[in-house]
Amino acid sequence: MDEKLSECVRGIPRLDNDQDRGGGEITRQTNETSIPRNETWRELLVLLAAQKYKKFMEQELIKIKNDASSLIIAAEHEAELNAIKLDFTGRSGKLTQLVKEVKNIPEDRRPEIGKLANEILRSVEELIVSRAQELTGRKRAQLRKMVFDTTRPGIKPHIGHLHTMSQVLRDVVDVFKTLGFQAADGPEIETDHYNFEVLNIPQDHPSRDTQQTLYLDTRGSHATPGEIILRTQTSAMQGRIMEKAKPPLRVIVPGKNFRYEQVDASHSFEFWQVEGFLVDRDVALTDLFGTIDYVLRKLMDKRIKIKFATTNFPFVEPGVDTYIECTVCGGKGCSFCKMSGWSEIMPAGMIHPNVLKAVGYDPQKISGFAFAIGLSRLVTLTYQMDDLRLLTNPDLRILEQF
Repeated sequence: MDEKLSECVRGIPRLDNDQDRGGGEITRQTNETSIPRNETWRELLVLLAAQKYKKFMEQELIKIKNDASSLIIAAEHEAELNAIKLDFTGRSGKLTQLVKEVKNIPEDRRPEIGKLANEILRSVEELIVSRAQELTGRKRAQLRKMVFDTTRPGIKPHIGHLHTMSQVLRDVVDVFKTLGFQAADGPEIETDHYNFEVLNIPQDHPSRDTQQTLYLDTRGSHATPGEIILRTQTSAMQGRIMEKAKPPLRVIVPGKNFRYEQVDASHSFEFWQVEGFLVDRDVALTDLFGTIDYVLRKLMDKRIKIKFATTNFPFVEPGVDTYIECTVCGGKGCSFCKMSGWSEIMPAGMIHPNVLKAVGYDPQKISGFAFAIGLSRLVTLTYQMDDLRLLTNPDLRILEQF
C-alpha cells in the first residue's frame, strides 16, 4: 500500500474489538459513501483510507494551482516567469510530481482525480503562456514609446591604427621593393655560427665584447654551451640566405635584436633593424652610396643632410657609417644625438671576402654590399621623438599622436 494511503489508514480511529468479534453483519454510513453490508472491518478501513487519500489529493492539487496562479499573475519579468514555470511544471516541479501520484489512487477513483489533475496542469500552463504574452506585449509597447531619431549621428567607434614601428617598417619595405629587393624573415633565437662565425667574427675576436650577447641556458639539452643565443644583429641572416641561394641577390631582413645594453634615450636592450644586402658581379662602393642616399631621402626628406664616415665591422671591408642630421633638435645638439647634431642611422660596407667564402661564393667573381638600418632609431627621427623608450610605452595617449 502506498505510504500516503497507509498514513490515511493510520489516521482512522480503531473500533472496539467487541464490534469486530464474531464477523456479524455491520452497516456503516459515512458522509460520502455507503459501505455495503457483509464487508469486513478491514475492507471498511481500506475504503475509508482511499476516500481520505482522494480528498487529500484534491486539496493538494487545488492548493498548488492557487499558489502557482498567484505567483504567475504577480510575475513582472520573463526570467521570473520562467523560474515559476520550472518550479511548478518542470520535470521536478511541484505540480508535475503530484500528478505522478495519481497512479497510487485506487482504480475506481483514479479517473476523477486524473481528470482534475490534468485540468489544473493545463490551466497553469495556459496561465503561464498568457502572462508571457502580456509581458512581451508590455515590453513592445514600451519600446514603441521610446523616441528614436534615425537621422541622429551615431557614436563613432574607436578604430585603432598601426603602431608607429609598423608604419615605418611598411614604408621601408615599400621603398626597397621599388629597387628590386625581397623581404625575408629569420629566427630571433640564433646560433653562434650564423651570428658571428659566418660573419668573420671568430671566437676570440674583440668585436664580440661590444655586442653584449645574451646566451640561452642550454643545460640538459644536446646543444653546445654558448652555442644558442638571442641574435644581436639581423646580419645573421646573410649566411642563412646566401648558403641556400645563388647570386644575384637583393634581400632585406626586418627583425628584432637583443643586447645587454644600458637603456637610455637612444639605446635599448631590444631594438629593431632592417638588414639588407646585395650580391652580384661587379658591385662597387658607389652602388652602396647611391642606394643609401636614395632610400633615406625617400623615407625622410629630400632635403635631409647625410654624411658618411669610415668605420670598421668584421663582416665588411671597407666599412662606412651613415649619419643624418638629428631631426629632434635640427642639428643643434640634444640628449638623443648626444649633443653632436648627428644621429647614426645606417652602418654599411662592402661584404668581406671571408663572408663570401664561408657561404661558398668565389670573392674573385662575386661581390656585394650590406647595410643595417636602425629601424627603432629611424622611427624616432621620423616623428621627432626625443626618447627611444616611447616606442615601447603602452600609454595610448602617446601612440595615438602618430
